[in-house]
Amino acid sequence: MSIKFENILNGSDDLKELVRTWRNTKQVSQYMITNHFITVEEHQRWLEKLKTNSSSKAWIIIYNNTPVGLVSLTKIDREKKTAEWGFYIAEESARGKGIGSTTLYKLMEYVFDTLRFEKLSTLVLQNNDIAMKMYEQFGFTKDNTEKQHLQRNGAIIDVISMSISQKKWKKVQGALEHHQASNLM
Repeated sequence: MSIKFENILNGSDDLKELVRTWRNTKQVSQYMITNHFITVEEHQRWLEKLKTNSSSKAWIIIYNNTPVGLVSLTKIDREKKTAEWGFYIAEESARGKGIGSTTLYKLMEYVFDTLRFEKLSTLVLQNNDIAMKMYEQFGFTKDNTEKQHLQRNGAIIDVISMSISQKKWKKVQGALEHHQASNLM
């Protein structure tokens, strides 16, 4: 399995627009904290902000030379050595192939081994069982639950914050590395 990250700012205009299209699909937006329709103007403002804001980065996930999703770091704090992350696999044909877990592993390597950060956090909607299970398998623990935080389709949804420390990463990295190696076969 060949997975790499390409900085969204280096992508073509068509690729940048593809990201906006993905983000507006129900399959992606239903699991986002903000799920409103992203306009061309709003997307352009986000891209412009990425150029100048050192506290955020976004990459296209490339699987076997095909763009399939997005992974990002936000709230990057180099002084505290912390960041928040998020991702989605947008292409239906790419789901269920281990791309999400490989993406998370590669991101954790970058955050903990390259940047040498101390903590990586994420937010997940309570109804996103697949994501929550994967995060727990990677050593993330639940930190906090914002009860009745969002309303979606008439339902009230909690938002759960999860995190992992560099120390915990070092404990789980070997087992995860073995798992990732078996995913590559």
